[in-house]
Amino acid sequence: MVRMNQRSKQQIIIFILLLAADQWSKWWIELQHPFFHMVVIEGYFNLVKAHNFGVAFSIFSDWNHAWRTNMLLGVTLGIALVVFVWWWKERQRAGMDSWLLMLILVGAAGNIWDRMTLGYVVDFVDWYVVWNGSAYHWPAFNVADACISVAVVLLLWRSFKQ
Repeated sequence: MVRMNQRSKQQIIIFILLLAADQWSKWWIELQHPFFHMVVIEGYFNLVKAHNFGVAFSIFSDWNHAWRTNMLLGVTLGIALVVFVWWWKERQRAGMDSWLLMLILVGAAGNIWDRMTLGYVVDFVDWYVVWNGSAYHWPAFNVADACISVAVVLLLWRSFKQ
């Protein structure tokens, strides 16, 4: 029988809550009309409805649908498995690494679920800045993407710091 310490139990609860927030927010966006666009903070932040058939920055989105979806699912599942094993080894240790790995697992799970059920990932957060009359947008993303990005940046920062 696997024994879970309090830290691991907390991480699993946070995992479930963040995954629920990711899926709920994507569900809400999917209910909106096809060209949904809502200004939240003028000049900085919008909510939009976007379907990403590729990966980061829509890479591979122009590939054949069935082949692309299966390849991206396979790669993402493989990465998630490696991160899960890493998390399993780190979960008993003090420090931030197991928390950051859990965030990556949240992101992987949320986007894997989208790909398996929809064939694409639902994105909706549109950050941008207006400079000299031109708007510069970061590609739309979601809660799962934010979890992955924050965790990877902090893991890299921690590794360089050491």
